[in-house]
Amino acid sequence: MEYLLIEIVSFLITLSVHRYYKLKLFRSRNQSIIFWFLVIFLGALWDNFAVFRGHWLYPGEGTIGINIGLIPFEDYIFMIVVTYAILVMYQVSNKMLDNKRARKS
Repeated sequence: MEYLLIEIVSFLITLSVHRYYKLKLFRSRNQSIIFWFLVIFLGALWDNFAVFRGHWLYPGEGTIGINIGLIPFEDYIFMIVVTYAILVMYQVSNKMLDNKRARKS
């Protein structure tokens, strides 16, 4: 449960930054759907393969105990939250650089 709570807090912080800067992350709904599908599909494929091969494991403590495939539900949330945070921070940095360039000209 602790892992999920940390992810929820991280998501809420990222969402606040996203809204504060009024960011647009995708050009269209279709682009967004394709992007998130690929993030989840490829992330799940990789994580399930890694667990299957014994590269890492999830002991079960700190999670809610629901697995989808070989990985806990929280790991799917992690894929989404981290990717979302990276997109938001990238767009914030672009916006700040654009503002800096605009002030110089």
